[in-house]
Amino acid sequence: MVGPSVQTVIVNFNSGEWLLRAVRSALDCIPGLITVVDNASSDNSIKELRVSVLDARLNIIQNTENVGFAAANNQILKNLNTEFIVLMNPDCELESSIWELISERMLEDAKIGLAGGRILNADGSDQKTSKRDFPTLLQALLRLLGLGRLFNSDFDRGEEPQQLSLNDSKIEYVDAISGAFMVARSSAIEEVGILDEGYFMHCEDLDWCKRFWLSGYKVAWVGTAQLMHEKGVSSRARPVRVLWYLHRGMDRFFCKFEGKKYNLLVRGLIRLGIYLLYLPRALWAIVKKVF
Repeated sequence: MVGPSVQTVIVNFNSGEWLLRAVRSALDCIPGLITVVDNASSDNSIKELRVSVLDARLNIIQNTENVGFAAANNQILKNLNTEFIVLMNPDCELESSIWELISERMLEDAKIGLAGGRILNADGSDQKTSKRDFPTLLQALLRLLGLGRLFNSDFDRGEEPQQLSLNDSKIEYVDAISGAFMVARSSAIEEVGILDEGYFMHCEDLDWCKRFWLSGYKVAWVGTAQLMHEKGVSSRARPVRVLWYLHRGMDRFFCKFEGKKYNLLVRGLIRLGIYLLYLPRALWAIVKKVF
């Protein structure tokens, strides 16, 4: 029996040997074309991929500049010709059953527009960003006051390994899944739209999940579908810039979906807090990188 048609997109930027691992795992368990969109990497990841993987299903596109995560994915999302599309980070390794488990769930319910699986750290612990709630004004205030971790504030939580009480036995409908691995229904994308290129990297996945829900589609999390994610492989060499993109993404998401709920003063204070929070975090990132 022929399954649904699917293609996979992996956006690469200096991912080293992880790109090879990601591509091989995708070829092993996801049928169809695997396209690597390279954002002008300066390492040997693409060269090694060309030499090591001789598979007709592998397609490589090399950009002359780093256009960002959303824009690179959109190069493929603008011209879909399959029923489903998988967006996958280059620092992921998939378990063999992941596509079968997620596609079965999506075929059972046509209103599931976007789905993801259980994301594990290298030590087997769960990454909290595997499934998330949309950030709220309260969470933004908690982060501003430095109490975000105490009360599990969202946006960039999930850095530390921990074991969550995630239910393996059933599908769950959640606010948002992680952009590290997303399966999208192409017909839904026609209504929802492609990724917002106003996000260079970070928060574009939250934005997409929000728009899927607003368009009447469900976002699903399948606990039995698993993958391993080595968080931040492409961003370790430039932590300050990545933090800037994160905070700019937080601001964009807040303005698009939450800002209009509040008066000008409250809105301004929240936006100011987002950028004020960036300063000590950027300084700490510099200290860690130097020492």
